[in-house]
Amino acid sequence: MTRPNKLHKLVNATSKLPKGIQSRLLSQAFGRVVPMVGTAKIRYQHVSSERVEVSIANHKAMQNHIGQLHACAMALIAETATGFVTAMNVPDSAIVLVKTLKVDFKRPSKGAMLAIATLTAEQQEQMRTSDKGETLVQVQVTDESGEAPIQCEMLWAWVSKATLKNK
Repeated sequence: MTRPNKLHKLVNATSKLPKGIQSRLLSQAFGRVVPMVGTAKIRYQHVSSERVEVSIANHKAMQNHIGQLHACAMALIAETATGFVTAMNVPDSAIVLVKTLKVDFKRPSKGAMLAIATLTAEQQEQMRTSDKGETLVQVQVTDESGEAPIQCEMLWAWVSKATLKNK
């Protein structure tokens, strides 16, 4: 097996902390790396190589004209969860990029939302051992009622950082 990347090491370093402190610390750290995530106040509930759970409160800055989470905020948590679970598995020499983001809105949302992105063992192995590639990352987004107001497909790619610098 390949060595864990820097993101994986950071998550492991916080794993012995109480869940609330770990979530707050990871949320602040990731919010600095991806400023929009910090602005939206996304909370990292669980982060591992196989699963990432993120949540967003239904706060005023993220609401639409009818007081629900804005469509972009719903897509943001799906993109964030799938992107971070992908980033947990690629080598430090690679960068992850969303290639396709598809969101179907099924019904009005109720309150806060949770996105859970998962990878299979095969997907993780492919990411860890390939210089470049792409995979469809599974994600489920639910609201406070436990229902899924949106259905998403997120296709993620990873490429060598050197490849991007040469373009």
